[in-house]
Amino acid sequence: MAPGKPGKAPVEAPGDALGDALGDAPPDAPPERFRAVEEAREWAAGRDDVTLVVLGDEPLATVTALRRGPTPLDADGLRIVQLARHEIAVAFGGARLRETLEQERSELSAVVDGATDVIVQVNGERRVTRLNPAGEAKLGVAAATLGGRRCDELLGCPAVGNHQGEACPFDEVLASRGAIDYREGTIRGGDGSAIRIAGSYFRAPGEGADIRATGILRDVSAIRALEALREGFVATVSHELRTPLALVRGYAETLLHLELEPAEQREYIERIQQVSGRLTDLVAQILDVTHLDADPLILERAPVSFAALVARLRGDLVLSGEDARLVADLAPDLPPIEVDAGRVGRVLENLVGNAMKYAPAETPVVVGASVGGDWLVATVDDEGIGVPEAERALVAEPFHRAWNVRESRIPGTGLGLYICRRLIEAHGGRLSLGDRPGGPGGTRVTFTLPLLADARRRGGGGSSRREAGGTAEAAEATGAGEREAATRG
Repeated sequence: MAPGKPGKAPVEAPGDALGDALGDAPPDAPPERFRAVEEAREWAAGRDDVTLVVLGDEPLATVTALRRGPTPLDADGLRIVQLARHEIAVAFGGARLRETLEQERSELSAVVDGATDVIVQVNGERRVTRLNPAGEAKLGVAAATLGGRRCDELLGCPAVGNHQGEACPFDEVLASRGAIDYREGTIRGGDGSAIRIAGSYFRAPGEGADIRATGILRDVSAIRALEALREGFVATVSHELRTPLALVRGYAETLLHLELEPAEQREYIERIQQVSGRLTDLVAQILDVTHLDADPLILERAPVSFAALVARLRGDLVLSGEDARLVADLAPDLPPIEVDAGRVGRVLENLVGNAMKYAPAETPVVVGASVGGDWLVATVDDEGIGVPEAERALVAEPFHRAWNVRESRIPGTGLGLYICRRLIEAHGGRLSLGDRPGGPGGTRVTFTLPLLADARRRGGGGSSRREAGGTAEAAEATGAGEREAATRG
């Protein structure tokens, strides 16, 4: 018996056991290995003392039986050899089939285990029989610890209100034998949060204890969030564009069709300028968000004084007459920071602008700074309407505005804080919101920026000084503000 393909692979002649049974091999005994079955047939052709039987024309092995002696194999001997051929062929076929099934099973297991979707299999009682690694990670449970739990217990359907008014999709496919191509629902994640999923469900062939139904669940939370973001973007931009454009058109038509006094004409032109400024800000914010989301943010870091950035902002506010409201509460010996001055200047501009917009006119907006470890901790305080605690994490997301801000009817896009957060995080810092120390009312925005490497080694800090409108007065540093400051790590 020798491995090989008929007609191609070498064929072994009988081994020692057969040789012992037949006696000593004569001088013209066959070689130990034939190069092909045809060579064995040619060797045996015309020999009265040899009967050659090839066992299996297709299997991976060929058996050649030889008999030496004055008489060839009789009919019984041939039947035994042919029976052996049949049994060996069946055995080889079964081995090949088992090998194929094992390979397919390994490939299928690799697909299931490597899938990023949650794959759950249940039996006829909806008890989980299999959960893939992605499901373990998403649901926060090990498959080995399932212990026959029902699918609604594993997926947390009652807790997150899934299947309200609908039957369980596993029940449906088990009862109907059909498949559900697409159905959205909600499952409970490992941290207890609700995860929006889109699932397909089907039943495998089987009856009784062999009934199985499988669900493939894909997390579509990010897709739904993106859709909500798109809808919010369209609604915000359409509203913020429609109102200013209507005002510009109204003022322009008034100037064209009415004979106005020079003072009235100047007033209308100033209003057109103000409204066009709002449109310019809106376009600039949209472009900023587009660049932040689409392109890698490249920072041009250089040593700069934070006090110089505040002074530059004060100069920009002179034109609008708001510079008197800006109060600087900075330590006199603040070490330099290593940042992109243009982008940090934009952060200060947005935060101070927001503070002035949402706070009563003439109330101060205080910019403070101190050193905390390797970071400069900056704060912007206002006396405005504040941000509800439940929405402080959300207002730093694009297009989200707190409910009290929406009710105030103060125009805005909900992009300013998001842009600030992304720019601060690009520098490695953090941005957070809290209550203004000393209240009542108001908001404190805290953000951190990296100190210059040399300044980190030397350390820094000192007493604070308050400047307003070019004057200076001593002020005690606010310890509560330092405790609330968000530092890295």
